[in-house]
Amino acid sequence: MTRYALAGTVGALVLALTGCSFFSHSVTWSKAGVTDAQAEDDLATCTEQAQVQTDRDTSIDKDIAAVETGTNAVDSSPLQNMQAYKHENRFKSVLKDCMAQLGYHEAD
Repeated sequence: MTRYALAGTVGALVLALTGCSFFSHSVTWSKAGVTDAQAEDDLATCTEQAQVQTDRDTSIDKDIAAVETGTNAVDSSPLQNMQAYKHENRFKSVLKDCMAQLGYHEAD
């Protein structure tokens, strides 16, 4: 059984690509019979899918906020913090679902 942790070079690459703190808690993925190279490719694919979906959600939220606030001066920092939290959870959820669909599970 091969275990693959989001760490090292791949972790740095993923963090550089996302520009966010989505990986503040490292997850170790496990799948029997997979090579490190395949696990790295699978993780990169799932990370890209999660980032695309999260970016789309962020764009939609920005459009909604622009329409709702208009030109009114409103402190939107609490809303932005909640949206960032929501997007972080969405990213993690999409990544987890994608890895599970590829046959991985979170290792203990």
